[in-house]
Amino acid sequence: MAGDRAPRAQAPRPLSGHARLGAPRSRERRYGDGVDASDTSPEPIPNTAGEEDARNLPAESAGDRHPILASDAEREQTVARLREAVGEGRLTLEEFSERVGAVQLARTDQELAAVSRDLPATRPSTELLAEPETHRAVCSHLIRQGPWSLPVRSRWSSWFGTIDLDLREARLSASDTEIAVQNVFGTVTLIVPDGLEVVVRGGGLFASQKIESPQRPPAPGAPRLIIDASGPGGTLHVRSRPPRQTSLRALLRGE
Repeated sequence: MAGDRAPRAQAPRPLSGHARLGAPRSRERRYGDGVDASDTSPEPIPNTAGEEDARNLPAESAGDRHPILASDAEREQTVARLREAVGEGRLTLEEFSERVGAVQLARTDQELAAVSRDLPATRPSTELLAEPETHRAVCSHLIRQGPWSLPVRSRWSSWFGTIDLDLREARLSASDTEIAVQNVFGTVTLIVPDGLEVVVRGGGLFASQKIESPQRPPAPGAPRLIIDASGPGGTLHVRSRPPRQTSLRALLRGE
């Protein structure tokens, strides 16, 4: 019967040009953004290889940087640290004098850092006052020279005697050192290096003091040596170098 026949299959419609198999599908683009809506070319991939190489380059190390000219304030800070090192017993007075000279000649921050490179950056502890040490020379001769330690406070008594203190290689225990000298008809001589600030106070009846000025004035912030003199009839010498030794032959010749 005609009503029982199966419906005829319809032939498939041909695909449009833009929907055909294998053809690239165009992405939606809004008009007005300066891009053609019919443009089907793929977007370029940004090249970030150069940026990654720049990020992977090592930073300039501190040793490769150019030196910077040192300022007066930096020199004063370095001298102050050297002064603390003397008080801590790390430097002798002679070493302090040599390093202060290097600080004054330093032109760059690297040259300035080399002066205190072997010293700690900070001070470890505060200074503690101790009882003064006492030394006596009664009709005798007392000598201190070479490497030795000078405490923060000390007392030196000469009764018709002689005391020679060579501080060029001495190690101080503080930035300010006090020496009390009681000189009764004796002779006391102190040899101090250049760059050390020396303060002499007091005196005695019929006493004399002979203070020689150093060849180089003390630097700002240099360690101080405070000498409190007392006693009658004594002689106090403060020199920056030991007296010249004169032989007996030179004395006979009048040299």
